[in-house]
Amino acid sequence: MSRMKTAPLCAAMALYIALGMVLGIAWAAAQELTPEGVWLHSSRDVQVEIAPCGDRLCGRVVWLEDPEDKAGEPLRDPENPDRTQRRRLVMGMMVIRGLVRSGPRLWTNGTIYNPKDGNTYRVRVTMEDPDTLHVRAFVLLPLFGETEVWTRVPG
Repeated sequence: MSRMKTAPLCAAMALYIALGMVLGIAWAAAQELTPEGVWLHSSRDVQVEIAPCGDRLCGRVVWLEDPEDKAGEPLRDPENPDRTQRRRLVMGMMVIRGLVRSGPRLWTNGTIYNPKDGNTYRVRVTMEDPDTLHVRAFVLLPLFGETEVWTRVPG
C-alpha cells in the first residue's frame, strides 16, 4: 500500500484510540465519585457524614447549628413515632441507611429519617459533581418526593 492510502487509515486509528482513552478516563472518573464524606444540608443547619456501613452507605448527624433545645438540653427526637425512641439524641443519629451504588453517580434503595417530622422516607442520592449531592426523599416513587441539594464540607 502506498503512503497516501495508509496515512488516513493511521490517522483514523490514532483518533479512535485517543477517543477511547478519553472516554475511559471520563468513565473511570465518574466511577470514583462517591458521596462518602461530610455534607451540609441545604437548610445549612445540619451536617451529615456519609460512610460505609457493611456493604452499603449510611449517614449520621455530625454537626447541628443549634444542638440544644429551648431549655438548653441536647436536641432529642420527640417526633419519633416510636415512643421509646423519643429521648434519643439527634447528634450522632443515623439518618440515612442502606444506600447502594446503582450507577456511576447514583445510589438508591436507602431510607432517610427526618427528626423534624418523625417520618422515614425512601431516598436516592445523585452526585452532580464531587461537591454537590442531590438527595431525593420520597414516598413510593421518586416522582412523589422532594430534592435537597447538599454541599460537601471541605476537609
